[in-house]
Amino acid sequence: MRTKKMTAARIFWAGAGVCVITSGLYFTGMIPLTVCAAVLVPIFPITVLALFFWWMAGQSGGDIPFIGY
Repeated sequence: MRTKKMTAARIFWAGAGVCVITSGLYFTGMIPLTVCAAVLVPIFPITVLALFFWWMAGQSGGDIPFIGY
């Protein structure tokens, strides 16, 4: 169970880092809005799902409840 929690945490932190870096590059004018959107649109949902999977990985039971995404 600990391995699943660590894997979900790594995916979350990697996705969060990509989101922060991409947003920072856009706000400083280093990349255009289209590039920022092209990166954030697929990465943000993966980051949110990884956060919820990390949160639920420590609880007992094999069922992952509906998280509304």
